[in-house]
Amino acid sequence: MTLRAVLWDLDGTLVDSEPHWFAAEQTLAAEYGAVWTSEQALAQVGQPIRQTLANLVAAGIPLSIAEAERELMERMRRQIAADGVEFRPGVMELWNALAEQGVRQALVTMSYGPYMDAVIPWLPAFDHLQLGNSVQRGKPAPDIYLAAMDSLGVTPEQSLGIEDSVVGAGALLAAGLTPVGVPNLLELPDDPRLIVLDTLAGVQPSDLERLHTYWQGRNLVG
Repeated sequence: MTLRAVLWDLDGTLVDSEPHWFAAEQTLAAEYGAVWTSEQALAQVGQPIRQTLANLVAAGIPLSIAEAERELMERMRRQIAADGVEFRPGVMELWNALAEQGVRQALVTMSYGPYMDAVIPWLPAFDHLQLGNSVQRGKPAPDIYLAAMDSLGVTPEQSLGIEDSVVGAGALLAAGLTPVGVPNLLELPDDPRLIVLDTLAGVQPSDLERLHTYWQGRNLVG
């Protein structure tokens, strides 16, 4: 298998956590008398957490970004501790099949802090975790994917990433690994550089290998 590593986004890709984020953001805003609509929450999908926090503060929450971060993270921690996580269709079947074939797997997420402390016990044993507070520039900059591949000891030509958002897909494209998008709440762009799958249900490692070989070969020719 020429595919040596698969790098997974977390929120909206591996687990269906976006509704938790929406609820936490809206209850935080409401507690301080600010308005945070569903449209505003949806616009944060894929964004670095600190950008979301800045937007919440700008919407009228009378807190510093650091204070808003502590409150939002604690809300998320409580929700995950109470409800656990819900994996998206086909994710765990594919994760297990990749692990059985010796493909290295990393979690690459802009999330961090108490939320991740609550989430990690529910997740499979990744070879590496790359969290959002480990890089200066968040997605769509490639930094977090480049750092994860470096930690795994693989190159972009040996790696495939899976994302659900426009911002995340941009990070994959910038990092040079095979970019696979599986849309969740938002449509992904009609970009010929991006491989878009409707779902991971039924997807096998051999399917990812085929897509990876095609995409990397096409870009070598191009």
